[in-house]
Amino acid sequence: MTPVNSRNRTLVAILLFVLVGGAFAAGYGYGQRTTLAAGDADARGLDLLRDVLRQIRAVYLVKDVNTDKLFYGAAQGMFEALGDPYSRFMDPEAYKQFRESDLGGIFSGVGVYIELQDGRPVVVQPISGTPAYKAGLRPGDRILQVDGRSTERMSLEEVVSRIRGPAGTTVRLRMSRGERTFEVSLIRTRIRAITVQDEQFLDETQRAQLRVARVAYLRIARFEEGTAREFSRALDAVRNSGARGLLLDLRSNPGGLLDAAVALADHFVRARHPIVITVDRNGRRDTESASPGRKVTIPVVVLVNEYTASGAEIVAGALQDHSVAPLVGIRTFGKGVIQRVLTLPSGTGATLTSGRYLTPAERDIHGKGLTPNVVVGSRLEGRSDAEMRRIEGEQFARALELLKQRIASR
Repeated sequence: MTPVNSRNRTLVAILLFVLVGGAFAAGYGYGQRTTLAAGDADARGLDLLRDVLRQIRAVYLVKDVNTDKLFYGAAQGMFEALGDPYSRFMDPEAYKQFRESDLGGIFSGVGVYIELQDGRPVVVQPISGTPAYKAGLRPGDRILQVDGRSTERMSLEEVVSRIRGPAGTTVRLRMSRGERTFEVSLIRTRIRAITVQDEQFLDETQRAQLRVARVAYLRIARFEEGTAREFSRALDAVRNSGARGLLLDLRSNPGGLLDAAVALADHFVRARHPIVITVDRNGRRDTESASPGRKVTIPVVVLVNEYTASGAEIVAGALQDHSVAPLVGIRTFGKGVIQRVLTLPSGTGATLTSGRYLTPAERDIHGKGLTPNVVVGSRLEGRSDAEMRRIEGEQFARALELLKQRIASR
């Protein structure tokens, strides 16, 4: 339930506003090359904020105004003015909940992975057996409110932190599915998410098809701290089984930790070849390359869909660019930016987009996604359970057919 993070780094920054003598004051760390024009713009902006605060205190009908809320609102407005859905301010309550959440695979919540789409949080995948799954939440469901609070101006991190909470407590979600809106009340529980799943995720017919073809199947639900270890163990089991090929399922994988995604791709990409290129605001590049070591040598096919996002797109893009594996499904989500977590004064915080990533072939997929080599199926949003099973079944069948062709051609 948490978006991709640029490793486990926390950037300590200073918020632009602090209360000094009942007024705004701020410092902008632009470095030695700050221009006079920029300084003038900063001064004008701070003058405006000082005057707004003065007018509120002198004229506004309600005398007892919470100054902290004014500061938080000003900071929130600055982040929103960036026009970036992934850069958001969090007040002390939201940031506290965010810090207490983790990506370790164990948390108290309702069991749903989400991502931002068109400025709103959308369900990417409910975790099997969890309250969200049992309540019938589906990929593509939009979360409109959490406990009566609109999600329209929330960061993804804040939505996640508000949905999570102590086990046994209740969270109310207002959802939309197509033209329909509805509410669900879910009791939070302790959840351990298994991020790497084998063929037990499939139905009996599909498992039988895999056995006949002597093909292995691994599904990556998300990239978390333990994913690399889980995948290594699963890959050892695949090798020991004598499988002739591998179906790697990244459908409805919302991403997660960048390091975990890179570590998984490292099993497939040849040593010293690039896995992902990150680019900062100044154009500086940092290339993550594959390490020496044992690589997967059997044919591979990768399944993707519209909710294959972020870290999952890093893996899919690397395997596609290096011709390790073709992609089967529909165009992916298209999140190619990286956020840093900012720790700000007074217990507040924020996420701020700090860079973007490119595939090894230097494709910028942000807002575009990856186009599969073989397009099969359609979007899951708004579909019934039967329709989703049909779409996913068609994608599985085509991917298996392609994998058998690749095995036969070796």
